[in-house]
Amino acid sequence: MTAKNKVLIGLVIAALISRIAPHYPNFTAMGALAFMGANQNKSLFKIIALTFGVLMVSDLFINNFIHPSGSFTLMYKGSLFTYAGFILYAVAGRYAKTGAKSIVALVAGSIGFFLLSNLGVFLSEFSLFPRTASGLAATYAAAIPFYAPELISTALFSAIAYAAEIKLVATAKA
Repeated sequence: MTAKNKVLIGLVIAALISRIAPHYPNFTAMGALAFMGANQNKSLFKIIALTFGVLMVSDLFINNFIHPSGSFTLMYKGSLFTYAGFILYAVAGRYAKTGAKSIVALVAGSIGFFLLSNLGVFLSEFSLFPRTASGLAATYAAAIPFYAPELISTALFSAIAYAAEIKLVATAKA
């Protein structure tokens, strides 16, 4: 098994556990799975499918066991926007190179995820604000405290995955 595959499996496990286990809001490995998975692997489509698979499995568990509504729930209506936000992370990861370009790509993916996922919250039945331009602005303003943990966790898990791959490659050569 290659170092890249080992790291990818580690990211899948980290993403599942970090979503299901109690955690600080928006502090999970999901963004790193999409970003680093696309950065380190050849097939963007496979990474997007893998990311969606992890999201669906964890959403099934969260929606039906951790926060059950009384009836089977696959996902709420705004979930599609969140899933699409992870596509932006994967695309950013695909085009990220090394160094500063990688940091810029990660931040761009994070901003895209923030904008798209919170648009989904605004359009969902759970929106606390009216469906007006000021309601959309209020949704984004209310989401600002959740942005930093999402960006930090994605950067942290991505850095860990990158370091793990370097270590695995070095160990394999020794």
